[in-house]
Amino acid sequence: MANNYPYFVNLGQGLSMMIGLPTIAAWNSETRPKKPRRGTFGFNIQTNNLEFWDGEDWYSAAMSAGY
Repeated sequence: MANNYPYFVNLGQGLSMMIGLPTIAAWNSETRPKKPRRGTFGFNIQTNNLEFWDGEDWYSAAMSAGY
């Protein structure tokens, strides 16, 4: 049975590290996938946008540093 949560590794001295988190692809505008599959998403480090390919066009959502 697979676990659907990250693991925490105790590094000692009150420190721990989370492992097992999902990651997404990162690219810039020039290295964006050339033949993406529908549903491909990733982070454009050049524009600071999360991008999504719907099968015909790229859509982007601007990321904000403000909380």
